Amino acid sequence: MGSWFGMAVGDAMGRSANGLKPAAIRQIFGEMDDFKDVHAILGKGIKNYRMKGLYGAPTQCAMAIGDAMLINKKQFLQESVKNFQNLAKSGPENYFGIYRNHSSCLWRAVDLLDDLENGQISDQNSSTSLFTSLAVPLALFQGKWSKTLARQCFDACLLMSRNRFEVVGTVLTGFLVTRFLALDSDEVPQVSANILQEAENVCQQAEAEYLQRFPDSENEKETNAFSRALKGVADKSQDPDCLQWLCEYANTFTKLEIRHPSQGFVLALLPLALHCVLQSPGSDFATTLTRSISHGREIEMLGTLVGAWAGALYGFDAIPDKWRRGLVNGKEIRLRAEALSSRRIKKDQKPLFDMEAALTAKEFEEGKRCEAKETKKSPRIQVHSPNLWDNEESSVPSKEDRAEWRKFQKEKTKSKQGRRKNIPHFRDD
Repeated sequence: MGSWFGMAVGDAMGRSANGLKPAAIRQIFGEMDDFKDVHAILGKGIKNYRMKGLYGAPTQCAMAIGDAMLINKKQFLQESVKNFQNLAKSGPENYFGIYRNHSSCLWRAVDLLDDLENGQISDQNSSTSLFTSLAVPLALFQGKWSKTLARQCFDACLLMSRNRFEVVGTVLTGFLVTRFLALDSDEVPQVSANILQEAENVCQQAEAEYLQRFPDSENEKETNAFSRALKGVADKSQDPDCLQWLCEYANTFTKLEIRHPSQGFVLALLPLALHCVLQSPGSDFATTLTRSISHGREIEMLGTLVGAWAGALYGFDAIPDKWRRGLVNGKEIRLRAEALSSRRIKKDQKPLFDMEAALTAKEFEEGKRCEAKETKKSPRIQVHSPNLWDNEESSVPSKEDRAEWRKFQKEKTKSKQGRRKNIPHFRDD
C-alpha cells in the first residue's frame, strides 16, 4: 500500500515543479513539502497547466501494467499494450490522448505498439527513466524478488524502449521495491552498503541477460555501465562529491551534457533516487521525498521512484495524512494497491480509461479557466490589420519606433502560436 500510494504521491508532488531548477523551486514554492498550485506561474516557469495533487504519466503507465496483471497475469504484456493504446485515444487539445505528459518518448513508444507482434520489442531507444515505473506494479504483484519478476520487468520495458540502460534500470526498480518491502526503516543504516552491493549484482545479471538476448549490442564501454555506476555510488556514498562524480560518469554515455543527476538520464537519475532513500537514515517518508524533490529538473520521475521505494520502506501510515487526502483520485489508487496485494481485481474499482479520461478532462478545463483569468488581467493587444504577417511594408512598423516594434514582434509570436494551437507541444527528451 505504501509503495503504490507513495509512487503516486511522489509523481504528483514532483509534477507540479517538474522542469524547474532548485533555485527557482525555492523562490517560487519554498520547500516542496506539499502539493503545489502552479496557476500563479503558468506561462512563466511552467508552460502547461498541472492540476494540484494529480499524478502524471509515470503512474498512468504503471497502472496500465498493473491493471493488465490483474486481468490476465499470463498474458499481461498483450493486455498492457491494449491499455497503453486506449490511453492514447480521445484526449483534450494539446494532450497526447489522456496521458498527462508531453514527452515525445511516450507518444513514440505508444505509436510503435501498433507494429508490434508477440515477442517483438520496441524500436525506440529512449533512456529518460519514464518506463522504469512499469516495474512497480509487477514487483507489488509478485511480492518477492525472483527470476520470473526479473523477466517480467525486462519484457515490460522492452514494450516501450529497447535502450540498455532503461531496461536494466527497470529491472533494478522492481528489485528495490521488493527489497525495501522486506526491510524495516531502522535497519537502513546497517544494510545500506549491502543493498547497494545487491543492486549492483542485480544490474550485472540484467546486463548479462541483455547481452545474451541482443548479442549485436555488445559494447565494452556500455555493457556493465549501470552496475559500475552503482559501484561508484557505493564507494563514494560518504563523499560530498558523490553526485558530481555520478554526473561526470554519466556524461561518458550520452551526447546530452549531464550537469546534474536529476536531469532525466536514467543512468544518473535512478542511482540518485536510490542515494536519496539510503542517505536519509532515521528519517521518514515526508523528509525523504521532500529532500529528493528539492534537486529540481526531472523531479516527476525522481519523485515517482523515491515515493515507490520510500513508501515500501516506511509504509502507508508514514505518508502524511494531508498528502493522502490531497492526492487526487486517492481512493482508486488505494483500491489498486489492495488489488495488487491480493492479486485480485476489486469489483468496485473504476475502468482505467474512464477514470483517467475524466481526470485529464478535469485538468484541461481547470487550465482553460486559469488562462481565461490571465487574459482578463492582461488583455492582448488588438491588431486591426488582417494582413499583418504578409510582409506588406505598410503593416510593419519602423524599428526606430521601439514601442511599436516590440508590439509587432509580440503579436507575430502569438499569431504563430495560434496557428499551432491544435498541435501537441511535445518536449524533446
